[in-house]
Amino acid sequence: MRRWPAVVLLITLLFAIPTSAAVVYTISPARDYVPDRPPQDMTSIEWWQVPPQSLMSSMLIGVSPELLVVVNVLFLLNVWLFFGYRRIMKRTALGHETRTAIYDHIRTHPGIRPATLAEDLGINRGTLRYHLEKLQEVGMIVTTAVGGQTGYFENRQKYSVLEAKVLIPLKNPKTRELLFALLENPRMSRRQLAERLGITPSSVSWHIRRLEGDRIILREKTGGEVRYTLSGEAAAFVGERAGLLRAGGCREGVGAGSEG
Repeated sequence: MRRWPAVVLLITLLFAIPTSAAVVYTISPARDYVPDRPPQDMTSIEWWQVPPQSLMSSMLIGVSPELLVVVNVLFLLNVWLFFGYRRIMKRTALGHETRTAIYDHIRTHPGIRPATLAEDLGINRGTLRYHLEKLQEVGMIVTTAVGGQTGYFENRQKYSVLEAKVLIPLKNPKTRELLFALLENPRMSRRQLAERLGITPSSVSWHIRRLEGDRIILREKTGGEVRYTLSGEAAAFVGERAGLLRAGGCREGVGAGSEG
């Protein structure tokens, strides 16, 4: 219903165009004025550097000048129509049963990866990708990537950038165990972490490399040995997730939905 004023205005302008186009205007100078200095040099630009509205107006001058009014009105209404479209699409986006299930699952399992989402809901990858794109298109979900892995979140800004990046690796059992080990015992070496996790030192290095780039894990070299610790914000958030797990766990915290 909110589009009706714009439609009425557009129809009115279309009916007014023939009348205004039929009017003949005579232009004459206000006074005999001759500039006392030459015009300034003009700087040439390429056609793609011209603003779209100016480019379209220039084209219409030679083709159909009376359409300039309509084009200018459409440009003015563009922002309003865009946001109106977004509001309508948001209201109808969850009208599809599968899309609603995907959105609800992302809400309750922030940071979930596409493979796990497809497995949990029994949806093939192609169908899942289509519905994820639609939810992103209307701004209902967002993605965050860490260590080459992408996680999906409800677009409610519930987590900081670093918190979102921590939630994704927390879905992996070994990475989660590594983060908890560093939370309990900061400044552990690679060898100590390998013994604690029951994996090889090279595997520890693989997990750490995925987290160092996003400043989740920090390294320091003391006495010829490299030791690792969590950054301040990461330690606080991992501690919060660990507390949820100890309290009984929930998939949103760190429990279910682990990804290998």
